[in-house]
Amino acid sequence: MPILAYHHSPDWTQELYQATIDQVIPDTNNLPSGMIAHYAAPLEGGGWQVVDVWESAEHHDRFLRERVIPAAQELNAPPFKTEMTELYNSLVA
Repeated sequence: MPILAYHHSPDWTQELYQATIDQVIPDTNNLPSGMIAHYAAPLEGGGWQVVDVWESAEHHDRFLRERVIPAAQELNAPPFKTEMTELYNSLVA
């Protein structure tokens, strides 16, 4: 079941996001297994947010556990909140 994952933190910055993404997806033409889409943007009032669409929660959880968390720890990044839900519909131009 496809899922939508929403990650956000008032303590993340664009620079921290970019340093992390450079480590976890060094080739943006070769997305991780199970990733359908990835979007990142600043939060109104400060901070950073990421919205991903994944083929399954298992794909998302594995990527977070094996790639994102270790990279964030290496960069001494503050924690971020993650919310997930099953995807009901998707329309893409």
